Amino acid sequence: MPRIHLLSDHLISQIAAGEVVERPASVVKELVENSLDAGAGSVRIELEAGGKRRILVEDDGGGLGTDDALLAFDRHATSKIGSFEDLERVATLGFRGEALASIAAVARVEMLTAEASGEAYRVRIEGGRVRVAEPAARGRGTTLEVASLFFNVPARRKFLKTPATELRRSVEVVQGYALARPDVRFVVTSDGRSVLDAPPVAAGPEGLRQRIGQVFGSALANRLVPLEDSFPALEDESGERIHGFVGTPETTQGRRLFVFVNRRLLRDRSVLATFYRAVRDEWRSDQYPALFLFLDLPPEDVDVNVHPQKAEVRFRDPGTVRGLGDVLRSGLARARGEVPAPLRSPADGPRAPLAWQGLGERSRDGAGEERSWLPTVGAVVGEEVAEAPSPLYGTGGGGAPGRPPSTRSDDAASQAARLAAVAFPPVERAAVPLSGRSGETRPFRLLGQYKGTLILLEGPDGLYLVDQHVAHERILYERLRVDLAADRTPSQALLTPMLLELAPAESLRLQELAPALGECGYRIEPLSGHTLAVTEIPAALRQEEAEKVLLELAADRGEADPEAEGGVEGLRQRLLEGLAASLSCRNAVKMHHVLGAEQMESLVAELFRAEQPYACPHGRPIVLQMTDADLERRFGRRK
Repeated sequence: MPRIHLLSDHLISQIAAGEVVERPASVVKELVENSLDAGAGSVRIELEAGGKRRILVEDDGGGLGTDDALLAFDRHATSKIGSFEDLERVATLGFRGEALASIAAVARVEMLTAEASGEAYRVRIEGGRVRVAEPAARGRGTTLEVASLFFNVPARRKFLKTPATELRRSVEVVQGYALARPDVRFVVTSDGRSVLDAPPVAAGPEGLRQRIGQVFGSALANRLVPLEDSFPALEDESGERIHGFVGTPETTQGRRLFVFVNRRLLRDRSVLATFYRAVRDEWRSDQYPALFLFLDLPPEDVDVNVHPQKAEVRFRDPGTVRGLGDVLRSGLARARGEVPAPLRSPADGPRAPLAWQGLGERSRDGAGEERSWLPTVGAVVGEEVAEAPSPLYGTGGGGAPGRPPSTRSDDAASQAARLAAVAFPPVERAAVPLSGRSGETRPFRLLGQYKGTLILLEGPDGLYLVDQHVAHERILYERLRVDLAADRTPSQALLTPMLLELAPAESLRLQELAPALGECGYRIEPLSGHTLAVTEIPAALRQEEAEKVLLELAADRGEADPEAEGGVEGLRQRLLEGLAASLSCRNAVKMHHVLGAEQMESLVAELFRAEQPYACPHGRPIVLQMTDADLERRFGRRK
């Protein structure tokens, strides 16, 4: 008897649905995309129990005729492509013809659609089987109702999160499309309560700013700089266009990074990496401002058929988006009120850059033999060192991004006089024995201090540079983490409540976390719209630090929720670690602060007794090494 057999069409549909429909937000995404592709000027979304019980999407788009209404629920039935050539130049959000069939396979679905007013058709499908197909009446457009998601796939249903979490994820989806299409009205209600109402706005930069204000609030919208004003030639003969907004340094609280390619919201790694590099180059910071970046490209230059949920794209030519880094750097300079510096040619710099190595990385000596006395846990190596923000121009206090060095000669001279290096002849200092995590003791000799910022050490196998601020920050962090975890965090009442103007999904996120936040010293109360009032904050935090913690939590668009965090106690631990990181950064010895020899030796000794001496709580490297072999090669003594 054969063991291999064909699966039934019904089972195939349920399996295929698993790739398209993961949760209520997936349904909302597919239905909203269909509405936009149909030319809708208004899209209304109703959710019950976060979409687990019921989802309704209603639009005033083109609608479907009687014949198309039933055919639309067949797998791979679509009006958007008809050949492989069409697939190579897709201009619509959807094109595979999988969404309705996949949704109908795992839910109870009813569609009411009309191409013209009064001539409608109703289709009701349950678990992939047609139950009703009949004439009906409604105005031009489509209403799609999805009830009892995963009612016939209980194994999938049990993986859904709480209604509050599922609601937040669905609202995040709608917010993305609201930003992508400012010309369309979006309305979201949850259990009869208004969550989002974004009327259409005029085309152009100010219209987009207005839409951002509708979603995130006017405080953020007023702190944005248009990218198109910062670069003279954004559109060329190929049809490429780069536009949008970048935030001022005040917008670095919270991760509000949105990248759209042909009005499709993506998390494209290459584009985000370009933005991160631009911030590091221009601001000398690893704190990233808000970004609303739109790339309009010819459809044939973008492959959208590379991901089941179309969450990623591939640029057919990696150089298609020319000048993106320049646009971002120019916008970042203007966001900080400066004129961007001209890019330096590689020929202007040294022929071979210094090969700094993260402490703990294995290196090779002249014979090619590996040697290491510190473990590789937390080592900063390779590209991570190259991409890390310069420790010489950060804030040292974790606040707004630091400024790069001034190019004026008088500033440079005064800075040099004020921050002269404090040097200690090696012969006058005894070797300080320090123990690495491996337990092996090696001596370091203190050489001095560079610009009141870096501690220079002579080690057994090279030269070591220790960033004094992040080293002290790591030491304080490990102390504070233990102290804070021992007791409930005390709170302080604010004389005037702190108002947080948030996006709908961000407000929902903080309301979800209210019990855990209460354990950490916060008290939050909802006001009108999506504004929250904070009446109490942890006693150990300044108000701006307390606000930053909340904005970071609110902007977390990942899977994190109280369940995933290990309940209230798990989230409390995470918040306490963030609190310890903030306090340690504030109280650590600052950059450009001259230390005595004994102070430096004490700091280095305590650093290497820390649990994790290689990186600060925010991930920046603490120690960099240049090996003897690197130095010999640099001076031409070794090839």
